[in-house]
Amino acid sequence: MRVHTLPLVSAILLFRNTVPAEALWLNDTTTTTSDSAVPYKLDANTASLLWGPYRPGCYVGIRPRIPSSLTMGVMWGDNLRHTIGTNDSIAGWGWTTYDSRTGGSQTIHDVNNTIDITTEFVKKYEGQSAGNWALRVRGSPRKDAKSRLRTTVVFYVGMEKMSQCGDDCELLSWVEKKGQNDRIHVDSAEFKIKHPGLGLARISLPNPKGKDNARSSRTSVHNSTAVKAATVEEDMLWQSNTVYKNALNPGSEIRDKKNTMLANQPGIGNMHFVQMVFQDDFEFEVLYSSREARKQMTSSELTAAVESNRDAFNTMFTSVYRPSRPFNNESHVAFSQSILSNLLGGLSYFHGDMKVDGTRPELYSETNTEFWKDAEEARRHGRSQDKGPFELLSYVPSRSFFPRGFLWDEGFHLLLVVEWDLDLALEVVRSWLTLMDDDGWIAREIVLGPEARNKVPENFIVQYPHIANPPTLFWTVGKYIDMLSGKITYNGHNSIYLSQPETGAKLLAEIYPLLKRHYGWFRRTQSGDVGAYTIPDVTTEGYRWRGRAPGTNLASGLDDFPRVEPPDPTELHIDALCWVGVMASTLSAIAHYTKSADDSVFQQQFADIVRNMDTVHWSEKEDMYCDTLVFMDRHTHTCLPGYVSLFPFMMGFMDPDHPHLNATLNLLRDPEELWSLHGIRSLSRSSAQYRTKDDYWRSPIWLNINYLIVEQLLRLGTTSGPLQQRCKEIYTELRENLVRTTYASWLETGFVWEQYNSGTGKGQRTKGFTGWTSLLTKMMAFPDLEPGKIKDGNGYDRSGGYMEVGAERGWGAGLVAIAVVVFGILYVMRRRFARLSQILMASGGVRRFSIL
Repeated sequence: MRVHTLPLVSAILLFRNTVPAEALWLNDTTTTTSDSAVPYKLDANTASLLWGPYRPGCYVGIRPRIPSSLTMGVMWGDNLRHTIGTNDSIAGWGWTTYDSRTGGSQTIHDVNNTIDITTEFVKKYEGQSAGNWALRVRGSPRKDAKSRLRTTVVFYVGMEKMSQCGDDCELLSWVEKKGQNDRIHVDSAEFKIKHPGLGLARISLPNPKGKDNARSSRTSVHNSTAVKAATVEEDMLWQSNTVYKNALNPGSEIRDKKNTMLANQPGIGNMHFVQMVFQDDFEFEVLYSSREARKQMTSSELTAAVESNRDAFNTMFTSVYRPSRPFNNESHVAFSQSILSNLLGGLSYFHGDMKVDGTRPELYSETNTEFWKDAEEARRHGRSQDKGPFELLSYVPSRSFFPRGFLWDEGFHLLLVVEWDLDLALEVVRSWLTLMDDDGWIAREIVLGPEARNKVPENFIVQYPHIANPPTLFWTVGKYIDMLSGKITYNGHNSIYLSQPETGAKLLAEIYPLLKRHYGWFRRTQSGDVGAYTIPDVTTEGYRWRGRAPGTNLASGLDDFPRVEPPDPTELHIDALCWVGVMASTLSAIAHYTKSADDSVFQQQFADIVRNMDTVHWSEKEDMYCDTLVFMDRHTHTCLPGYVSLFPFMMGFMDPDHPHLNATLNLLRDPEELWSLHGIRSLSRSSAQYRTKDDYWRSPIWLNINYLIVEQLLRLGTTSGPLQQRCKEIYTELRENLVRTTYASWLETGFVWEQYNSGTGKGQRTKGFTGWTSLLTKMMAFPDLEPGKIKDGNGYDRSGGYMEVGAERGWGAGLVAIAVVVFGILYVMRRRFARLSQILMASGGVRRFSIL
């Protein structure tokens, strides 16, 4: 006997006992405000991106790319798991395979709840249809779990702004029951959805399965499945765990085994919970079917899609990112696929207002000697305004700690995505560019809506329109132009922007003016006082990051990397100049490809930028690129060997015959400066600021910077020139050191990390940092330039014993030790002789000066 339980509301009168439940939505003849066949503005290229696990802060959080629509997720366990916490007792979590257009598989090893969770998410789309999707959740007790483990799992769905939507919106739940007399129990849960952006749809949770296809013991009072409809305040929709706890029976506690069931009250509301209680192993499915789709989503369709998607992912991975020697083994393939999948699985959708403070701009002019004090005063008395609403499709650096969009991170993310799925990468770029204001400013950190805001410290929520960030999005567009020009071979997903010239031309016509606007804004607002310098033949190209304060420079992306102290309004920053060069180069490439008259302007600006890198920022006495300022009316280099010193090199401005290439290679390869067995340090160990204060960018190894270095070494190691062999050797060592270090840490901890300790190689700071750390996937796919040396990825030389990756061979150990000591003394003394002065600052740091 099957019983349909429905609330007595007029909408349900459409349903009769003689009509199967499927007809409730299939036969609904009502229309929404958008009465077309396609409820949302989809095309064949973006239909597959409508749905996704786009709520990055949740272990399982699903929503569409439609503002004020549906939000869904899964919670479980006595220690209620929902949002990802940095201190959760999770032995490891993340996607094992994932593609943004089709879905993937995720594992979560929950130590506290003694359960391992596997989720399988698939999407099925048909041209311009809104499409279907499905989620399967499995649970298996861990080895240390108690016998007859009892686990509560909750699926929830909410509809945003439902009260403002009127008759165009509906979210209705009902249950289907089985059994007779006092043995009647809930067998499945169903939802009807009506929304102007989604049309009509249905969600089904059919017959959840426990161990041996039987759920935990039932009583006549507490069913093992219950559905609760509720109407909650709008700002509580994203706080589903709190709403769920409040909805439990009065006086109940999560751990109380006798009184943890929701009241079984399906119906109409803006939030619904399906609570299921299992014993030992379990499995359930969530099936979403749009009426626009040609057929409904089924369990068998889900199973088939999981298998075909996994095969397609493996095929694509082999084509695009197959590791090369010495990482072409099963374990490194799994490592590479995991970090790539977790980057792709971090694609997120945000919508809402953004807090911006543009008041009292005169206090941010930074022309006074102690300008940072004026800026602090302005922030203290400023009044932020809510701007928007905005939407953003973005990857996130870390689902656990940074579940939001960051401008300079995004370009690094897209270095991977652009070769995997060009059109998706360009879709993300387009999304970011829509955030640009009329002046050309894009906020460095995007915090949209209360759910995103909940994870952000208060002092980072408000954005300021004079603060820049490295414009890494230009890289993606530059790669696209290279693909159009045939300079790069593309092996990823089918691309309409490559295969359809008119579509590509339309895209460039859309984004080119926006990129030019941002370029102009950056040049105006971050310009430096080059006129204060008395240097012959200098051009006007010089830039300074705004927003500097003692000890910090967030705008640059390098945060606490030491600069001149105290900050000075005459500073010129070499990294800022390089970023303007990247923008000029990209715009010139677009202009050249589109035959725009702008090309000559950008080429001249680019030439002037490159000229000033050497004329203004190269210190002959320190043999490195440096920031500068005017000190005692003289052009003065402020040199702190580290990542900043390498910017002209790692951004690609040094050709094989560049006069400063060898000195730059000396700096990065010197163990007393930047080289370590785990990667390139952020700051020289010879610096007085090394490992001081917060030590964020003052010693650790960062994979995004190391990736840029490896990429340039590869370019120079495969290009004829006087230092080709040296670049090839350093490339081989550095690539192997980085992969060895991060792979060992992944095996030990189950995660990749935000940064790595330059002394021990241990991962540190944020775990699960699968943003730019995922560039390891590209690094492993780079070619092996020393095919004669057969080593595996752990540092074993198969031709004879163990060799530490990066170690030199050919000398005896004693001679090596003596040579290192002698060379180290001479090298250190050389630098000390070269210095004209050292100024000790109140912060305890050292500033190297070279006064011309």
